[in-house]
Formats: sequence, C-alpha cells, structure tokens
Amino acid sequence: MPKIKLEAQLSKEDLLQAVEQLTNTEMEEFMLNIIAFRAKKLTNHLSNKETELLLNINEVLSKDIQDKYQLLITKRQKEELNNNEYEELLTLTELIENHQNQRLKYLVELSNLRGCSLEKLMDELEIKPTDNE
Repeated sequence: MPKIKLEAQLSKEDLLQAVEQLTNTEMEEFMLNIIAFRAKKLTNHLSNKETELLLNINEVLSKDIQDKYQLLITKRQKEELNNNEYEELLTLTELIENHQNQRLKYLVELSNLRGCSLEKLMDELEIKPTDNE
C-alpha cells in the first residue's frame, strides 16, 4: 500500500472512527505503536533495551485467542465442555500462563534496569495485575 503524507486536524472521535476501520492485525500493530509513543512521553529518553522491554511487556494475545478462552471458560462454568473443548482450554490456559510469565520476566528485567521495585514500576506504567480464571 503506498504511503502519503497527510496533514490534518482530526478530533479524537474522527481518529477513533479511522481506527475502527483497521483489521485486527493492523489494530494490534497500531496499539503497540501508541504504547511506544506513550512510553516515550512518560520518560525523557528510553534506551533501546527499555523500548524493547516495554514493547514486549505490552504485547497482547490476539483477540481470537482471548475470545476463544473466554468462551471456553464460560462453558466450563456452565459445565458444558466436551472433551475436545476441555483439551483446547488446557492448551489455551498454558499459552496464556506462558505469556503472562514472560511478561513478568520482562517487567522484572525493566525494574532491575531502572533500579526500582517491580511494584513501583507497575505503578509508574499504570499496569494492573491480570485477572484470569
């Protein structure tokens, strides 16, 4: 897709309408860029390592995975899971746990790099612990 330079004044609503037109993949990439921009605003200057860690920390699982996981959790709570769905839930649970563990490792590495506690770093970055069932 060719890229053009465009200068315009958009309201937040206009910008949100434009974002709604993105595919899931484009939106995830856009969100990562926004997170990186926000991180740069929060700090005067980020090292390459800090930038890399922040991007990794804020990497999200695809919406399809999140939706499927929630669907299976709901079915489990209603005791409506079949054997295949149960196996899929176990696989997704392991995937999500591995993702969260890796995220925590990146957070610890960044807190060590900045010489602060993990709790202080999470407060500064406004990161809340996840709540999965």
